[in-house]
Amino acid sequence: MAQRTRREWLRDLGLVSAGSLSGCLSEDNAPSTAEETPSPDDTTTETRTQTETPKSGTETETETETETETETEIKPEISGWPMFQFDQANSGVTTESGPSGEITESWAFETNEEIHSSPAVMNGTVYVGSNDENLYAVNAATGEEQWVYSTGSSVTSSPAVVNGTVYVGSSDTTMYALDATTGSEEWSFSTDDSITTNPVVVDGTVYIGSDDAALYAIDATTGKQQWSFNTDGDITASPAVVDGTVFFGSLDYHIYAVDAASGDQQWSVETESYIRSAPAIGDGTVYFGCGDGNVYAVDIETGSQQWSFDTGGPVWGSPAVTEDSVYIGSYHDTTTRNVYAISQDTGDQRWDKPLNSPIPVSPVVVDESVYLATAEGDLHALETYTGDREWDSQLGSRIYASPAVADRRIYISSGNTLYALLEQ
Repeated sequence: MAQRTRREWLRDLGLVSAGSLSGCLSEDNAPSTAEETPSPDDTTTETRTQTETPKSGTETETETETETETETEIKPEISGWPMFQFDQANSGVTTESGPSGEITESWAFETNEEIHSSPAVMNGTVYVGSNDENLYAVNAATGEEQWVYSTGSSVTSSPAVVNGTVYVGSSDTTMYALDATTGSEEWSFSTDDSITTNPVVVDGTVYIGSDDAALYAIDATTGKQQWSFNTDGDITASPAVVDGTVFFGSLDYHIYAVDAASGDQQWSVETESYIRSAPAIGDGTVYFGCGDGNVYAVDIETGSQQWSFDTGGPVWGSPAVTEDSVYIGSYHDTTTRNVYAISQDTGDQRWDKPLNSPIPVSPVVVDESVYLATAEGDLHALETYTGDREWDSQLGSRIYASPAVADRRIYISSGNTLYALLEQ
């Protein structure tokens, strides 16, 4: 499969073309106006505890064939994985390289409780939240803690790192903006319920959902609310933002498209069950999973259904979307536990691979490999065209969050531990 360069990928983000297939989802295209007036409680001045761990002078081995000895720690050159599923389209696809053979542990970093947050990796640092109420910054090469920021409840939100700031939500109802280098708080924004979804940052605005059933647009610099859009159910999955439109699902059985600048509704589609899957955008189409067991493809402009694919079990993860395929896993306690490759154009199955436990997380595609984790703690690498197993790794504890890939490393949590995995 031909791979685009990073410059081509970044240039192409948000460019879409139209396509159509028949479908039968219920559409509601009536316009809806977002609430633009912030309440007095939109922002909070309370500052949580932040502790910076001093860095010690060490000798750091890089991925090159030479070693550099200095008085201070040197971070590796890692171009990064800045947010959940890599980009604002939630594509789950990167032009980075990952391990192509059997893997080994580079380091392990333990927190005090389970990790349900997917890591972000930028500028040699891994950022991840934990149910112990903390957000951690960890050196990507050594696994040493750089700083920790304490919130008021569990951090299951996956951080986004943009322009030197880390944005993350907490179950204490607050979203935080922190300095990526020091962990100091820049601002915080309060909602009316837990924030378990993942922020997306585009053109100076942070978009994030809350269990209070609203999606918020917040100024990335000041933390001031720009608008909010209310649904009838919790919003538990990351939005996608492409070409001036925000796409997101709700537990009210609907997926929505709203204007990124105003919050006005462009269309909505009703499904047969809850939506915990973050939508992924590609080639003029919105792809998302549903609790009714289907993966849906709908037109980006109108919301009209192009195709649906029945996985046999609830779909919690976000699809990974390449130029020709959609990859997704199915979550089911006793029966269907498959990962599927689906034709992006037609919705036809290319291949499926049974796994040994439910798949609650999102796959990622790197080079010609699909990386996918299962609830029981297994990490699998499958060949993109055939589904053949390339390698498997047992991490030992339950996996609740998707991996990140940067600089030939896989960063993934299992139980209360964040791992960095390298090719042997």
